[in-house]
Amino acid sequence: MRNFRAARGLSQRELARRAGLTHGTISLIERDKISPSIGTLRQILDTLGLTLSEFFATETPPASKHFFAYGELVNVGSGGVDLLQLGQSLVGRPLQVLLEFYPPGAETAGQPYRVEGGEEGGVVIEGEIEATIGEEVRILKQYDGYLFPTSLPHKLRNVSKKRCVIVSATTPPV
Repeated sequence: MRNFRAARGLSQRELARRAGLTHGTISLIERDKISPSIGTLRQILDTLGLTLSEFFATETPPASKHFFAYGELVNVGSGGVDLLQLGQSLVGRPLQVLLEFYPPGAETAGQPYRVEGGEEGGVVIEGEIEATIGEEVRILKQYDGYLFPTSLPHKLRNVSKKRCVIVSATTPPV
């Protein structure tokens, strides 16, 4: 993150101010002392003008690659949530597909967050998850799904004692 911040000419304090976080939080993240939640990481990346896939991208995949083995999926998750993304980089692609693993108690963010200009949908493959979308809160079980504009405040949280697995898609990639 330090390189992206520096490339934009921002100090840790200025990035923290713009992202609505404390300077200490940015410092701890950059020194690998803490791992940010997905919501916090998205706040920082929105401030930097980056998507999650751009942040984690190491190279752009060849345009002709259409199939991915499980071992080729890129983990773009944090805070105990594994978000396995199809493709190394989604730069220039309109869709992000994820295989998501939520251990008991894991959540996408402490507070619901929003991302302007997109949609997200998913289906629970295993376990159950508490989904907060706007003012609605539901427990989704195996084969239940969700679909919503990402401009609504949202978060997912595993309130069960078993792992939850979700297949999701987001447009544009975040």
